[in-house]
Amino acid sequence: MKITIWSDFVCPFCYIGEAHLAKALESFEHAENVEIEYRSFLLSPDAEYVPGEAYYESFSNLKGIPVEQTKAMLQQVTDMAKASGVDINYDIAKFASTADAHHVFQYAKEQGKGNEFFDRLYAAHFAEGEVLSDPEAIVRLAEEVGLAGEKVRGIIAGKEYAEKVSKDIAESRQIGVQGVPFFVFNDKYAVSGAQPVPYFSQVLDTVWEEEKAEQ
Repeated sequence: MKITIWSDFVCPFCYIGEAHLAKALESFEHAENVEIEYRSFLLSPDAEYVPGEAYYESFSNLKGIPVEQTKAMLQQVTDMAKASGVDINYDIAKFASTADAHHVFQYAKEQGKGNEFFDRLYAAHFAEGEVLSDPEAIVRLAEEVGLAGEKVRGIIAGKEYAEKVSKDIAESRQIGVQGVPFFVFNDKYAVSGAQPVPYFSQVLDTVWEEEKAEQ
């Protein structure tokens, strides 16, 4: 079974939803036959990091809502994450573009380290306060998963993987993705959002049985 996931490193519901999927896979008896592939999605393509500006302020400016309302909304997200075993800390998170990081992700994917890179950047953004638009931060995080730093610097400077990012995003539009996370099982069955663990368990069982019946 193949699960394709459109996601962004700064999407909390992606982080939470994928934690739920991982939990469902723990009790799925055919988990060793499941392949997970990430695809790029830019949640806020025009995001810009403003040094010294808290995430709450950046998000308030983006959405045009009061800071206190933003804090209440993000607290709900944080509580949901905690219940899912995921660490999200908006007190230190930084609002920034993920475009360059996605270029590097495409390279990581070619090197067989795409999923590791995605997981590392989730933690870097949500729990460590890393600025994901900072080239040096991207290089350091990429090196942590075994990628060559100088190659990564060249990718960021040259934008050589921009076309692959654009292709992922174009494909998401073609299949009707309105938001992320968006999961596609075996190129046929779609699941949108941070669904609960039992839901993913049911989908895994259903897809497996249907595929087996068609063989």
